[in-house]
This record gives sequence, C-alpha cells and structure tokens, in this order.
Amino acid sequence: MAIEIRLPALGQTADEMEIILWHKQIGDKVSIAEPLLVVETDKAQVDVESPEEGVLLKIVAEPGTVLNTGDLVAYLGNEGETI
Repeated sequence: MAIEIRLPALGQTADEMEIILWHKQIGDKVSIAEPLLVVETDKAQVDVESPEEGVLLKIVAEPGTVLNTGDLVAYLGNEGETI
C-alpha cells in the first residue's frame, strides 16, 4: 500500500515553503532518512528526508510549487505498485 509523503513542520514559523528540487526521481529506491527533496522556507533551504523506505511512485508537487506544512508531495510504495 502506498505511503503519502507530506511536508513536515520545519520550525515554529515555517508554514509555507517552496519546493526547490527533488533528489530522487520516480522509480528510484529510497531509504529511511534519505533526502528526498529540498524546500525553501523564509529563512533557509532544507532537505526533507524520507520517513519510510520504498520506491518513489509518484511526485505530486514539482519544483517551484509553494506548499504548506502537511501538504502532500509524493507517494512511496513497493516496486511495481501503482497509485
């Protein structure tokens, strides 16, 4: 079953963030705590790490997208799984 990857809280004031780049592409294997993407808050650029291991199945938010804490950015799952 696919796992939703959502933007974590990155501080007390950083609710809005922009996706700068993805370290991984669809189909790439991902380990727990491996950096998935880079987001920019009002103060810094920060790596967002994977909460689980699996295969990156789908990217929902592309670079340049501005999102809030808790917003969906991707799905992880098993190889060959579909969303």
